[in-house]
Amino acid sequence: MDPLAVALIMAVVPLIKDSQTEVMTATAEFDLTMSQLRMLFVLDKARADLAVNEVADQVSLSMAAAGRAVDGLVRGGLLSRREDPLDRRIKRIGLTDAGKKAIEQIGAARRHSVERFVDALNKTERAALTAAVATLGALTRKHFSAMFPSLLPPS
Repeated sequence: MDPLAVALIMAVVPLIKDSQTEVMTATAEFDLTMSQLRMLFVLDKARADLAVNEVADQVSLSMAAAGRAVDGLVRGGLLSRREDPLDRRIKRIGLTDAGKKAIEQIGAARRHSVERFVDALNKTERAALTAAVATLGALTRKHFSAMFPSLLPPS
């Protein structure tokens, strides 16, 4: 593996591990299976509602398993389901406001870990990290903006 990739992973993994307990607590609040959680993240990343088969493919589930997972998420109010306007056989699913809030709560749990880390830094460490994060931010926007339009700065 590229040494730079290893160094980046080694720098980020402690933050991820520190947040795991809080993230899992936030996730447990919604009583989600791992497949359902993955579905929420897939739909959060999507730019539009997706067909059930598209979500099933992205989370590596059979159509039957995906359908059951979607049913639970719809009953829980985290997803909406509607007929495709061009083909009534296709069911489109998307995040509801409650689903978006669930994603936000899980993200907040991750952010708390980063906030604790940053708060513990001294002035010199903060300055060094500020410079490194500026570079990392520019690179992630460059390489991931098509996948994550929210990374782009507001116009």
